[in-house]
Amino acid sequence: MTALIEGRTGQWETVIGLEVHAQVTARAKLFSGAATAFGAVPNTQVSTVDAAFPGMLPVINRHVVEQAVKTGLGLDAQINLYSVFDRKNYFYPESPGRLSDLAIPAADRRARPGHPRHAGR
Repeated sequence: MTALIEGRTGQWETVIGLEVHAQVTARAKLFSGAATAFGAVPNTQVSTVDAAFPGMLPVINRHVVEQAVKTGLGLDAQINLYSVFDRKNYFYPESPGRLSDLAIPAADRRARPGHPRHAGR
């Protein structure tokens, strides 16, 4: 059942979405072998990939992907067999290069058939 609100320009539907970020428990970062120990001295858990040195290519952490898939299954999300991570370059000394999964995430609840925003995938 959809509740519509009458407005000056017609009927409006209220849609509320949540974007949830969670920290995965892992001993290494998502795209490098650098450690993730809590409370470490600043700038001691950085690899050449994290520092975005020229020619350094990221390699995905298999354990983190497995945890993302398990989380997606627990949320009854669609597990994408193909995921795209786009490299974003920021010009900040503390973060010269980053990777983001904005393009196609590992799991997506909206992609489930029957979801009101399902795009016919």
